[in-house]
Order: sequence, then structure tokens, then C-alpha cells
Amino acid sequence: MIYGIYVCIIVGVVFSHIVEPITAFSSSSAFIAGQKQISRNVVRPMGGRTQARWMNNNGWTSDFDDLVYDDDGDDEDDADAFKMPPGKTLTVTDLSGCEQRQFSLGYDVVLSSFAGKMGFEEVTDWEYYDNPGEEERNVVQPPPFDPSKPKRTRSSSGSVVRIFRGEFGGRLASTIRSKGLDVRLLFKEFSGKEAMDLARAEMSAVSAMQSSICSQANDAAKRGDWATSAASRYLMARVNGSTRDDDANLLQLMTLLKEKSKDTSFVSILGELNLSELLDDEGMDPNEWYRAMGVPAPKPGSIWIVYEYTGLSTLAGYARPPLARLESEPPRRGPFGNIMAPSPLPPWKERSRYVVQGILKGCLEAVANLHDSNLCHRSIGRNSIILGSVGMDKLEASSIYSIVPSRLRIKLADFGFSGSFDEFDEAFCARARGFKLYNIKAGVPSVDAIRFAMAEDLHALGFVFLGTLLTSLAEIPTSTYQTPATDEDSLQRLLVEIFSKDMDEFREYCDAEEIWSNVVDLLDENDGAGWDLLRALCFARETAAENPNQFQTARELLSNPLFKGQR
Repeated sequence: MIYGIYVCIIVGVVFSHIVEPITAFSSSSAFIAGQKQISRNVVRPMGGRTQARWMNNNGWTSDFDDLVYDDDGDDEDDADAFKMPPGKTLTVTDLSGCEQRQFSLGYDVVLSSFAGKMGFEEVTDWEYYDNPGEEERNVVQPPPFDPSKPKRTRSSSGSVVRIFRGEFGGRLASTIRSKGLDVRLLFKEFSGKEAMDLARAEMSAVSAMQSSICSQANDAAKRGDWATSAASRYLMARVNGSTRDDDANLLQLMTLLKEKSKDTSFVSILGELNLSELLDDEGMDPNEWYRAMGVPAPKPGSIWIVYEYTGLSTLAGYARPPLARLESEPPRRGPFGNIMAPSPLPPWKERSRYVVQGILKGCLEAVANLHDSNLCHRSIGRNSIILGSVGMDKLEASSIYSIVPSRLRIKLADFGFSGSFDEFDEAFCARARGFKLYNIKAGVPSVDAIRFAMAEDLHALGFVFLGTLLTSLAEIPTSTYQTPATDEDSLQRLLVEIFSKDMDEFREYCDAEEIWSNVVDLLDENDGAGWDLLRALCFARETAAENPNQFQTARELLSNPLFKGQR
């Protein structure tokens, strides 16, 4: 039989941290514009869109090139320069100002250390059929162990994003501290065409979610005042050295995001970092950067996005057997330097409550909030889920001793492949056709298209849930015990190819492993509510295509009895 091959590309479904959050690169020196041989001064370059500015330094022109101002140090007589011309209005879509705001290195923020690298993987799902050329394909299943006909393949992009730690500096930092807010920041450098596209998509998605929160909570933001002050931040500093208006609005934004932390289930963006002055400085020695950061200097043309500090602990790092994590913890030492035995793990019931009521429920709430904002993530994985804390110690949430769900804050990250429910390209339509949804057309919003877009996120989240349960709650006898494979690809292969999407058979497989007996009992509670939840998530795409009336959204799945409490 000759197989026709239908390729279903899911771009970026796994956004992998090639380098996990690390502490090895912990340079104590801060890289500040104005240091010897780095930058001669801290005067800000004139504002403009970062993406356009760095594409071609020789041909770049500012958004404010035609603006005439007098640099006399008097704020009052410069105010008219920033007023809209008569008869014109400013259309603002980013009410938080994160897309317009640009910080300068040294005056606003400092970088303290290199944290790691990120890249993305392109995941390709293969479907085989025997009637090529026809719209309705006759799907056939090749032998599951035939290496020439894989069901899923992956290709890696390599490292396209670098992560740095830093914080606010100067007067702005003092003001932020006085309000009890965190001055720490995370920076991501996006370099290369693919990364630039990711940066713009991420900025667009996060600004939309932040704008929704701002419009409901602050009249000034709703009028566009925050966006206006953010857009003129650099120019105001160039003219008179003052950014007090935008500083005040930024402080309100950070306060609002903290107050709405339960609703902001995403890593917030505060603006971009402008490195034009540093890169254009002929006296800048790249070795100075390397000595301070331990990595090469910034690449011309890169985009630097400034994020709130939520820590670097992902679900991927947490989803390991606790006993194995306990053995890898640094040794505790007594008052005289003697090595002490580690504290015993909390009871399994308490740990399971933290996983279910805290992590799993928090993840589902985050996806529900995202879908309520008319957005889909399209690349949910364990690495795109941040485990944050309400406290200053962000490592608290990922500790094997954490058992209080109320102190946990789940944040979705990596929105580089996200989009609105109105954005359906040909690749999305190809994936839909794989589930016989032939009525979905590129660029044409429909109920079926929106439902299938939601289902893709829920499907990915389902395998995240499976992997988290089978790792973080596994009761291994020794720290070196080899558990069965629990990565998303292996679990999908088991559930789809080996057990033919039969969750009952998959349950029997799990029950046969003694290390998962408690997990199986947990999912069996309330007449198998946990298995019902996993079934609804893992097979959300099938339900959306074949039984749309039975499809449950993320918001509806939050009512599952698994989240109502455990005996």
C-alpha cells in the first residue's frame, strides 16, 4: 500500500529551556551604562520603536525626528511639544504602555547576571492516509514500532533567547521599594529573525491581557495616559532629564499587577530595554560585558524585553520524584559545620494537595483566564509554566517542602506563538483537517475554529498534568530508581498509539506500577473524577471535532470534583 503523508505542523508546542535556571553564572558585578569603557554617559537616546531602531543603525530614524525642542532644562515650556496636533487623536491599544515604554541601561535599570538560554522546538505530528489528492482523507495507522513512519518528530531551533537577571536602579528603585514592591527584573534578549517574531507576538499578547486589567481598574490608563507617558519616556529624559510622569504611572501599573496577582496569571511585561547608546558607543569594549556577565555582548538588532520578576522555577524542574530531588539538594550543616540529615518529606497527602489544588488548578485557571482574553497560547509545556510565590523568595513555590497552595502563584510564560481567536493561519487549518474539520478556513473566524483553538491548548495541558502527577507524586523506593518515561511524547505515544486513546487501559498500565498506586487512588476518587478530567483534556481536540456539544472549556473544567478537595 502506498501511503500519502499528511504533515500537521504544531509550531512551538514545546518552548524548551535549553539551559535551566542556573546559579553557576552569578556574576556579582552589575553592568551599568556609564561604567569606564562601557558608555561615556547616561543620556538617553531619543525614543522610537526598538524593533525598527535596531534593524539598521545607519538608516534608523526616530519617531520624534521632526520634533523641535529647546534643551534649556525647563519642563514647563517643553510640555506643548508633546501635545497632539489640533484635530488629531491618539489611538491606544496598549493601555499599560509596555509596548511603548523603553528603559535605559544605568539610568533606569542594571543587569546583574546571566541566567540561561532558551530556544524552541518545532513539533510535527504525522498522519498517514491511502487516498492522496482527496479532501476527505482515509486515515490509516502504520505499525507503531516502524521507525520510518513516526507519529511525531521534533526539530530544535537552537538558542535564540538569552535571559538575564537585573533590577531597577536610581531614584526609581527607591520609590518602588518604598511602596513595598519588588525591584528585581528579568530580561530576555531576542536575536535573529525567528526570535524577533517571537518577541513581537509575546509583547502583543501580554499587552492585550495587561490592557484588559488596566481598563477595568484605572481611569487614567483607560484614557491612554499611561501609554502616552510611556511613549515619551526617553524623549522627556533627553530633553530635561525627568521621567517622573511615567515613573508615577509605572508605579501604579506595578501596584495594580500586584493587587490583581490572582488574575494576572501570566508573566507581566513592563517595557523594553534600549541599548542603542551602548551599541553605538565606539569606545565600548565587548570584553567589559563578557567580564561582567560571563557571556558575549548583546547582538546588534536584538530586542530586549523587561519582565516582572517571578523567578526562574518552571514546572519542568518541579516535575521530578521528590526523593530524587531530595538527594540532589545541597547538604544542611549544623552550627559547627557538621553535615546534617535532610528534613523528612511532608506526608504524601499534603504534597498531593499542593500539586492538585495549587499547581494543576492554578495552571487550568491560567489557561481559562487566557481564553477569556480571546487568546490561545499554542505552546503550553512544563517549561512555559512558572511556579512563583506571593513572597520575595520565589524558590519557595518549587521547594519539595512546599504544601500551602495559597502561597503559590502560577504564571504562564513564553507567548511567542500565541495569537487571538481571530488569527487562524493555514497551518492551523491543516491541523483542524486532521480531525475532519474541513469547514475551518484561514482568516475566517468561526465557532468551530475557536473551539478547536481552545482544544489545542487543553490537549497540551492534559499531557502536562499527566507528566506532573506521575513524577512529582511518584513514590520511588530509592533516589536512583529508574521510572518509566513520563515526557509528553512518551505519554502521548502510550495513550494514543499503544492504548488507542482508551483512558481505562492507560489507568491499568499506571496501576501496575507500584510507584503510582497513590496517584491512581487519587484519580479514582469521586467516581474517577481525576481520570474524567484527564480524558477531557488529553482528548479535547477529538471532542471538539466529533462531539462539540460535550466539549468543556477550561473554565468549565475547573468545576471538576478533583479540585473540590481530597479525602
